[in-house]
Amino acid sequence: MSEDAKRDVLNIDNMFLCGSTFSRVSLKGAAITDSHLMDAKLDDVNAKGLVVNNANLSNAAFHDVNMSGVTIDAANLAGLAITRANVTDMTIDGIKVTDLLDAYKSSNGDG
Repeated sequence: MSEDAKRDVLNIDNMFLCGSTFSRVSLKGAAITDSHLMDAKLDDVNAKGLVVNNANLSNAAFHDVNMSGVTIDAANLAGLAITRANVTDMTIDGIKVTDLLDAYKSSNGDG
């Protein structure tokens, strides 16, 4: 985004923007509430500090994302699959995931 980009504040309510494209747009400090983002795609997005509350993320896909320092609380993770991930210092209910994986491998003769 260039320094000479225009600066406007939009207040959009009760509007269908289906199929819209937003490119090189800053939404810093924006609030999106009671909205539909089904099949939306976010690519090359800096969402540092993003807060998501009361959201349905079922069937969402995250690829090549930096989720260091992320907190997930009161979430339904049924069927969640994590592959090829760096889980260093990741915990579940205070238990290090690396310790859980080591224990699993040990009990299954993989260690």
